[in-house]
Amino acid sequence: MQFTQWKAELTHGALAVLVGGLAAAAAASGARAQDATVALVGARIHTAAGPAIENGTIVFAGGVITALGADVSPPGDAEVVDVSGMVVMPGMLDNHSHIGADSRDLNEFPIRFGPQHRIRDVLSPDDAFWKGAVKGGVTTVVTGPGSGEVSSGQAIVIKTWGESIDERVVKERGGLKIAMGRKRPDQSPTTSMAVTALLRAKFIEAQEYQAKRDAWEEGGRDGPAPPRDLAMEAVMRVLNGEDRIRSHVHQAHDILAIIRLSQEFDFGLTIHHSTEAYKVADDIAEAGIDVVGMPLFTRVALADEVMATGTVMNEKGVRFAFHTDDPVVGSKWQRGNAGLGIRYGMTEQDALEAVTINPAAIAGVEDRVGSLEVGKDADIVVLNGTWYEVSTLVTRVYVDGQVAYDREGEGP
Repeated sequence: MQFTQWKAELTHGALAVLVGGLAAAAAASGARAQDATVALVGARIHTAAGPAIENGTIVFAGGVITALGADVSPPGDAEVVDVSGMVVMPGMLDNHSHIGADSRDLNEFPIRFGPQHRIRDVLSPDDAFWKGAVKGGVTTVVTGPGSGEVSSGQAIVIKTWGESIDERVVKERGGLKIAMGRKRPDQSPTTSMAVTALLRAKFIEAQEYQAKRDAWEEGGRDGPAPPRDLAMEAVMRVLNGEDRIRSHVHQAHDILAIIRLSQEFDFGLTIHHSTEAYKVADDIAEAGIDVVGMPLFTRVALADEVMATGTVMNEKGVRFAFHTDDPVVGSKWQRGNAGLGIRYGMTEQDALEAVTINPAAIAGVEDRVGSLEVGKDADIVVLNGTWYEVSTLVTRVYVDGQVAYDREGEGP
């Protein structure tokens, strides 16, 4: 996003943000204080954990789902919301986003390797950064820095609505961003092979850094401690299995290169964007890595093979998730990605999982979000029609059991 566009949007929306933010805060405070039991009744419920439930009821209290099914009766003290004829689905996840921060804070030029940078340190609580995602039914995102560097830093898994940034964090370690492929001619490294070589050198450097720290500890801390290096500590968390690599990658040869690195240094890996993943689908499947696929809405001129990436990955047994790359594509079009996935061969269930439980599992937060099941967070989307149709409207969104968005009176 250009600065002038950002400035205009901020100026135009400042008053609305202030008023809306105060109203939302007041509503949220009231809902938390009441901690009411709510029952949505009469909808077709897509749980993402199994078949759709016709004329179902979902009950939630204290921020979690307490009952769900076709034969569930609302508790006597519940606020009953009649959603007959509507569709209910889990709050969607976007496993690759850049929302929550000023676009000027996403890349630290001219640094080329900055794994120590944390997106959390620049996340804003201002509603303007998040509301589009909430209105589209995206209730959790993995948001992180950009792809301008070979490593731009650390992502976070966070809810798109809530009273404070700290309260909304689902998982602190959202993955370390690596951007494979050629860089601009005025940069170094420039070629794909140089980028890969730099990464190999940095992984080795991290191992050597950790060895020095371990030797000092095991030697009774004799003498001065080795100097701290935040970049190497971030890489070592990946090599120790405490975090994983989320790799921006487009071309097939770069996909193979990052797979080789993951096997050489034994780290967890997910590939993102994955434009030419279909060309090396067997290699991806054999490596057992996850794929976060293209934001289709701005890429509809791509070859059909790319558009069918979700279908190809599913056929190979690879876990696949859609993403929007917001602000490249607005989060509200995540459902549209699923619809296009169905157009290019995915089943409805596979497409549903690609915007709900799969991105949750890839992020390591499937125990809390991504499906409608008893005990999970009450992140729920109510729609007025078929969930994957672009003509269908999101009418209400609950996050942690509270109304985060209600279309009535708010517009499209």
